[in-house]
Amino acid sequence: MNSRRRLIAVLPALAVALAAALALASVAAAAPRTASLVGQSASGLDSATLTSCTTGATAAQRSATFSAEMAALPGSRNMSVSFELFERTSATSPYVLVTAPGFGVWQSSERGIAAFTANENVVDLPAPASFRAVVHYRWLSRHGRVIHSAERVTPACVEAVAEPDLLIPRITHALGSPRTTELYKVFVRNSGALAAGSFDVAFSVGQTALPDQTIASLAPATTTTVEFTGPRCTPGTTITAQVDPAGAITEPANAERTVTMTCGSGGASPSS
Repeated sequence: MNSRRRLIAVLPALAVALAAALALASVAAAAPRTASLVGQSASGLDSATLTSCTTGATAAQRSATFSAEMAALPGSRNMSVSFELFERTSATSPYVLVTAPGFGVWQSSERGIAAFTANENVVDLPAPASFRAVVHYRWLSRHGRVIHSAERVTPACVEAVAEPDLLIPRITHALGSPRTTELYKVFVRNSGALAAGSFDVAFSVGQTALPDQTIASLAPATTTTVEFTGPRCTPGTTITAQVDPAGAITEPANAERTVTMTCGSGGASPSS
């Protein structure tokens, strides 16, 4: 075969290769190699989600599961994902990379499938802290070459400390017995996620401190009352109730334990 005939025979093969290259370039142009780090890509090729976030009083009760999904591209034969775990605490803000079993390892799909889903779970999480995953995606050709890649960040799993949160939502009073006294009722609520053990409630009318009352325990999302008998609630008199004055119960740093009210002609009202 002369040189001219050999050239004519090669041209169709070059045309096929050029068409394939142009098609691959078109896919790459339509979807950037590294898209924005938010949940799901605009093209819908990949997504990263927080599928479960379990909270609890102990580390053994706290866990998070992250999921990644991706769809095949023209020319891809395999897909793979890798999860990285990031943690944020009051001491490590912003997020920092941490190690955990299964994270940092590539998970690969079977050859030729249309969609691939992978999951990664982390347990025994400390609190308070927030956790999220950065998911890396790769689309591979039949020869194992990376033809496209992306990266996503999942929503965060927030692990708060489970603890009691005691407060005084209400105080009432009525004429006592004898009639020279007043009967005060202090409502105490635990708005936290953990039961509170034994604690006291202190109460004073003006400069008169009444004996503390003890609440043996208070379950989460529960309200109880304690009663005090003391001097009359005359106009201008200040009454003060304080829950757990000894600080026996561990609560949030911003816990409001004290309520002060002023007696008026119509009863007691919050002091300014």
